[in-house]
Amino acid sequence: SGQCFSKELSSEEHSTYYGHTIETDKSSLREDQREMGLIFYIYIYKQGIFKQIPLLFTQVNPFRDRICRVFSTDGTFTFEDVLGMASVFSDKASPRLKIEYAFYIYDFNENGFIDKEDLQSIIQRLLNSDDLPEEELITLTNHVLEEADLDNDNMLSFAEFEHAMLKSPDFLQ
Repeated sequence: SGQCFSKELSSEEHSTYYGHTIETDKSSLREDQREMGLIFYIYIYKQGIFKQIPLLFTQVNPFRDRICRVFSTDGTFTFEDVLGMASVFSDKASPRLKIEYAFYIYDFNENGFIDKEDLQSIIQRLLNSDDLPEEELITLTNHVLEEADLDNDNMLSFAEFEHAMLKSPDFLQ
């Protein structure tokens, strides 16, 4: 789970990072680094991302490890990774972009489809339970496939997933 966040920043590290990216103590950073840090800060502040990013990685988010995997570079967030993630989770991102990244997050086995195994993982995580009876899990999985699997191949392609999500008002909000 969440190898991107295997270590919490100490208050000293946080202050150092904050000071180097936002405030005036910038002697150890090149001019372009300071400028990019300020641009990033202004961007995420204006987008309201400060409120959203911490929620993506809390213990209660059942997909935090997948978000980390999809948006990070080799398990570590680069500046560009965080910008990309901020753009996707922004209120201003297009529904198609949000759907595309939701598909990547839900494709646990990364085979380019959301198959029964992926659906079962999604259901277990959403219900926060590994103790769901097998019969119930299979019933829920089959119900999702009945509704969204248009070509009856027991998995969702991106097009099928997108079609289902565009019909879901909860997802589009």
